[in-house]
Amino acid sequence: MRRLERLRRVNEYLSGFRIPDSGIVPLVAVSQADATGRLTGMSGDQLLIARPELHQGGDSDRCRDSISLAFFVLAKEYGPATTPESEDGMFRRLLDIADRVLSRVAEDSSSPVCGLLSGLSLTSADVVPEYSLFGGWSGWSIDITLE
Repeated sequence: MRRLERLRRVNEYLSGFRIPDSGIVPLVAVSQADATGRLTGMSGDQLLIARPELHQGGDSDRCRDSISLAFFVLAKEYGPATTPESEDGMFRRLLDIADRVLSRVAEDSSSPVCGLLSGLSLTSADVVPEYSLFGGWSGWSIDITLE
């Protein structure tokens, strides 16, 4: 297998990533400035996907690859009319979407049908609340490691 083949497959997987029945078309970005630019003028709930990163460790006899993924489930609903209740509702709504993202990656990584994630296992996931990212968007970040 070529050295970056797994990274190529994960990148292709993310390019076609969708959450069924959500109506959300994910945006893929490579940097914070790129993400901010892609979100400019957008409204409603958004799913931003960062390009995957490959990390290699070990020595020449035993090289171990891990691939890091980052998803951001975001909304831009802050302003003078924001109340604690509306903020809480937004975070709850976006957490439901984050759960669907994480479930989809977990299912696809363990499925023999999804060839793009074949040979990879989800080894860790962190879901963190975020405030005022990418020019004022808030919600949840999901950091996933595949090995």
